[in-house]
Amino acid sequence: MDALGYGFEDIELATLHERAVPSRVLGFRLGRLAAHRALRQLGRDDGPILSGTAREPLWPPGIAGSISHAGTNAVALVAPSDHTDGVGIDIEERRPAPELAEQVPRSEEWDWIQASPRERHDELVLALFSAKESIFKAFYPRVERFFGFEAASLVPAPGGFRARLVSDLDSEYPAGRHFHVGCRWRGDLVLSWLILPQSEVTGPTA
Repeated sequence: MDALGYGFEDIELATLHERAVPSRVLGFRLGRLAAHRALRQLGRDDGPILSGTAREPLWPPGIAGSISHAGTNAVALVAPSDHTDGVGIDIEERRPAPELAEQVPRSEEWDWIQASPRERHDELVLALFSAKESIFKAFYPRVERFFGFEAASLVPAPGGFRARLVSDLDSEYPAGRHFHVGCRWRGDLVLSWLILPQSEVTGPTA
């Protein structure tokens, strides 16, 4: 094993497409390495992290988790599923991405982006994209369906963004529900994360 090696690497790599380009393989390996280190802190690093039909990580029973990688950087966030309804994390490298300006912001989000200094527009769009990626990763395991960036409307808030759902995702998260998405720049990397609270469980009435 090389410096990136870990106990379940060969099993996990077998889930990648055989024609995956080297950068994809490296990102996958770094992401899984970050995930195993996070699981080890919970005492749950006891098996491979395989992939689902949508290429999402399949976590051990009782674990909610999320992985992201960008270039040679990777992050993972895990938590016991009886503490949260879902977690999402995303990391992005600063880069020119004009396509994101057409795909990501809603019209009301463009209002606050355009009200900011012009030199910050690309940075704000990339941070918004990262935050919405975290939202998708946190919700996908619970709703088990794809939804677009337009499902949530974000505004800047201390430490990240305040998000408001525009579309119903499920009964616990209908349109109009608010939550906070953390977001932070460090050098040329932006990191976003979302930890959903645990739903209240109502027991049987007498």
